[in-house]
Amino acid sequence: MGWLWRRIGEKQAMPPWGIFTALAMAIGAFVSIVLGALIAGSFSEQSTTSILLAYCMGMGFTALLVTVMCNRTPADGVALAMGKANARIPLILMLSFGFGAVLDLLTLIVTGRPYILPEITSAGGISQMNQAGFSAWFLAGLLLLVLQPIAEGLVFRGVAYPVLRAILGSRAGFFMAAAWFGIFHMLAYVSASGSGDFNGLWVTAIVPIVIGLYLNVIRAATESTRISMIAQVGLSLFLLVRVFA
Repeated sequence: MGWLWRRIGEKQAMPPWGIFTALAMAIGAFVSIVLGALIAGSFSEQSTTSILLAYCMGMGFTALLVTVMCNRTPADGVALAMGKANARIPLILMLSFGFGAVLDLLTLIVTGRPYILPEITSAGGISQMNQAGFSAWFLAGLLLLVLQPIAEGLVFRGVAYPVLRAILGSRAGFFMAAAWFGIFHMLAYVSASGSGDFNGLWVTAIVPIVIGLYLNVIRAATESTRISMIAQVGLSLFLLVRVFA
């Protein structure tokens, strides 16, 4: 733990972009979800499948936005930390799968209910997913295991993480990046909780902040945004299997 705390405290060089670019990418991610919803809604009435399709398009647009705006030069690529990493991918996946189990158990203890992904709740819940059939579960898998880890990894651990640590200080920026991650999810999935009580706040804000801290730990330990994306895949895999089961 001492080694990890020292790694988190290592001085962060300022990336080629500034705080306003990082904020713009976070806002762009939110706008992309809205844009995806408008496009999906133009093809069909609101349904479980169309909601998940909107999220998929939103995350796709977000990944494209970051790639176009913040990955134009070799220096950008280095700052995004998308290069090869020495971390063992199977180990990261197993660790993250286990973290998902711990998070689910903690949610059960705190709220009396298992952790249901806000994306699933926003799409109508498990029963609606089952009624929609293969298309809904396929889109959920595409979103949670591919598009979301890439898009959120780029925005929050590729762009925001280094600039916040450079401006606020290494450790303060580390925690602020996790808070940004949680605030984004609270705004994006505010309707997913179904209520304004503590249980709703736990699902839409507190748990995302905890997840943000965990993924930031992986980012700091491996010095790789790409590995943090893989960690998010492992975490989402457990939560998706838990919901499906």
